[in-house]
Amino acid sequence: MNLFSNYNGKIVSAAETLLHPDNRSFRYGEGLFETVRLHNGVMPLWDRHWKRLSESLPALYFSTPVLFTTEHLKEEVTQLAKKNKCVNAARIRITVFKGEGGIWETPTTSFNYLIQCWPLEKKNFSINENGLDIGVFEAGRKSCDAFSNFKTNNYLIYALAAQYAKQQKWNECIVLNQYQRVCDATISNIFFITNGEVCTPALHEGCVSGVMRNYLIEQLRAVNVKVNEDSYEISDIKKADELFFTNAMYGIRWAKLFGSNVFSNQASSSFFQKFISPLFK
Repeated sequence: MNLFSNYNGKIVSAAETLLHPDNRSFRYGEGLFETVRLHNGVMPLWDRHWKRLSESLPALYFSTPVLFTTEHLKEEVTQLAKKNKCVNAARIRITVFKGEGGIWETPTTSFNYLIQCWPLEKKNFSINENGLDIGVFEAGRKSCDAFSNFKTNNYLIYALAAQYAKQQKWNECIVLNQYQRVCDATISNIFFITNGEVCTPALHEGCVSGVMRNYLIEQLRAVNVKVNEDSYEISDIKKADELFFTNAMYGIRWAKLFGSNVFSNQASSSFFQKFISPLFK
C-alpha cells in the first residue's frame, strides 16, 4: 500500500525525502510531536492533544503561524487518513520542527510540520489479554527540568530503553529519573495500585505529561478514587498489587510480571471498561 504524508499542508508520498541534512530536529532533536489514535473517524481526547502541543511550542521558542489552529490541523489529519484509506483505525503522528541551521544560527524556517498516518491492523480497541513482562532500564536517566513533561523529538533515553527491553524480551521498560526514582516507560506513563490506592509519578519527577495519564487521573478523582501523584522508588512498585501503563494509543495495558513479582489486573481492567472503552465506541 502506497502511503502519503502531509508536509506543511501539502500531500506528498510517505517515501519522499523531506529533511535537509542540516535540519535542526535531525541535528539536535529540536521539536515536538503528538501521537494520536484515530478510531471510526474520531480522535479521542483531541482537545487535550492540541492543548499540550500548543502550550509546549512557545517553551521551545516556536512562533506558531496564525493558520495553525486546532480546527485546521484536525481537518488535515482527517484528509490524510482518507487519502491513506484508514479512517476507521489509524496511528497519527504530528511532528513540529524548525528548518536548517547551526545551534547559534537563526533557522531557515521557524515552523514546519509533518503529519504521518498508518493504518492499524487491530481495529477493535480492548485491554491486553496477556499481562506485560517488564523490567528497568539502568543505563540512562531522564532529567527533571522545564522540558521533561513535553514530548520532544529528543527521545534518545526512551529509544535506548526500548531497544534494551527488546533484547531482554520484555514488553515494556521502566525509565528512571536523575534521582534514580521511577519516571515513566518507553511509550507510556506508569500507574500502580497498593492497598486500593492508585499511585503515579508526579510531573516533577520528569515524566511526560501524558494525555491519557491526565484524563484517567481526572476521571478517577471524579468518582472519589484516591490518586497519589508523588515520588516513588522501584521498591514501591515491587510491593504493588497491580501495575499498568497508559498512553493515547492503547489506553491501558496491564503488567503481570516484573522479575519475580506477579500482579493482578482487576482494578486496571475495571478502569479500562469504565473510563477508556467509552472513548472508542
